[in-house]
Amino acid sequence: MARHAQKIAEIEAANDPKRNEKIELLMVGDSITNNFDKGGPGEQVWEKHFAPLHALNLGFGGDRTNHVLWRLEHLPTLKTAPKAASLMIGTNNICWGSDKPKQAADGVQAIARKLNSMYPKMQILVLGVFPRRRNLDHPHRKQIIELNSYLPELLKEVPNVTFMDIGEKFLDEKGFLPQEIMPDTTHPSKKGHEIWAAAITPKLKELMAK
Repeated sequence: MARHAQKIAEIEAANDPKRNEKIELLMVGDSITNNFDKGGPGEQVWEKHFAPLHALNLGFGGDRTNHVLWRLEHLPTLKTAPKAASLMIGTNNICWGSDKPKQAADGVQAIARKLNSMYPKMQILVLGVFPRRRNLDHPHRKQIIELNSYLPELLKEVPNVTFMDIGEKFLDEKGFLPQEIMPDTTHPSKKGHEIWAAAITPKLKELMAK
């Protein structure tokens, strides 16, 4: 909740004409996105790629799709709509969570709908959930693959949504998830964040007409 209050303050600052601050990109997610913040392994990557796009980090450790919906309901609305949002969420719903992959995918769709209702002209880039665990045959990996398989069809129904699955960029040719990319098999290292940013920044700039 302390972080949520901090994000409220950042949005209010952007809404204050005297502050001359702006938010043009929302990065929505869980701890994986949260790790772009100061002190996280992705801090330098954020400063290089996303700070110039005037991004707001809306990643919260432990969040599931229902938490994200609550946060969006309880954040102030930006007076100037962001140009784009990036969304990557759902890994906490499954794996250690209690949802089935289809339920989690429905939650991702619900968030995309909410973002679109908040800012109807904003472009939304939805990412497939990143791979977890080292080996392709791990149950968590299978759940994620199933979740992601539902998203293209579900997201067709939401205006201004683009879907990208960049998960394979973190894997070797055998589908193995290297330690240097995700040390704990879930959260990217600095190198993992660099792969992530390189994969989506061109698309975000295109969507934002940068």
